[in-house]
Amino acid sequence: MTNRSPDEKIMKPYLRKLMREHRALNRMIDTTKAIGASEQVKAMKRARLRLKDKIAALQRHYYGRGLTG
Repeated sequence: MTNRSPDEKIMKPYLRKLMREHRALNRMIDTTKAIGASEQVKAMKRARLRLKDKIAALQRHYYGRGLTG
């Protein structure tokens, strides 16, 4: 059994939440592209990229190469 720091116990669920938000944005972008709202798609893509960068930074900080489970 591994002893995890309190930070890690908080960050793992937070990372999962960010990943869910990222997947939801992916679905919204796909749906919106079909409708043709290009400005809205651009804004969602920027938000998705910010989420992806945040996820990657947190994974590097807490888990080295990536979240393993």
